[in-house]
Amino acid sequence: MKTSLNLVVVCAMLPMLAAFSATGDRPGSEEAVVEENLTAAETLNACTRLIPTEPLLLQGTMTVRKLRGIVLMQQPFKLLMAWGAQPPSAEVLLLDQKGTGLVERAMLTRPEGKPAQIQLFEGPEQKPVPEPSYAGRIRGTDMTWMDLTLDFLWWKDVRFDDQPRGKSHNGRDCDILVAVPPSPIPGCSAVRIWVDRQLRCLMQVEQLGPQGDTVRRMWVQRVKKMDDRWMIRDMETETLNSGHRTKLFVDDVSTP
Repeated sequence: MKTSLNLVVVCAMLPMLAAFSATGDRPGSEEAVVEENLTAAETLNACTRLIPTEPLLLQGTMTVRKLRGIVLMQQPFKLLMAWGAQPPSAEVLLLDQKGTGLVERAMLTRPEGKPAQIQLFEGPEQKPVPEPSYAGRIRGTDMTWMDLTLDFLWWKDVRFDDQPRGKSHNGRDCDILVAVPPSPIPGCSAVRIWVDRQLRCLMQVEQLGPQGDTVRRMWVQRVKKMDDRWMIRDMETETLNSGHRTKLFVDDVSTP
């Protein structure tokens, strides 16, 4: 179902949007980064702490296209984030082409000490949709439910990569981590994570296959200052060798 495909793509990028948008204590220089001398686990925890707790409303457009630029689908969306609620939650609204009618809705909650929970509703009657496979790609897109829950931020088995420092896709200086799932996930032996050394936010994420090779990648493309807050302007995700990418563009951020 095309609308379901679009909605999960938007949902899956939501945690990275939130992680980048936050404000908080961050090292102001490379010297400060060196002085902090965080472990891999502490670096990953820093990303979690930066997720904003105040309610935010993000509006934009999601586009799935072939690598040659041919647009396969385009959909306006709204993201309502309330990570400070009990339990933390977010709501995704997929709109019609005019941006006024509700086509599909997703609810994400993260109860304390439990995996993230996802509920999907579609159509004018907002009928519940069964939750798909957690580990598999969603209807052949670049996204999985692992992206949506962003569970790797809470995985305990984390270390620095063999190459512990490097540039992200957009050129940011990052610490590079590898997190291993607490229980086996088909098609995912680990996740490689680029954490901006000064911003302490996610800049890039790669899913590693059974042999340790990269099979999927998400990365921040551009950022923009909106209402005194640095936000992701657009970001992309790609399943390697699939021939298509998904781009999410944010054009407005406000307090609901």
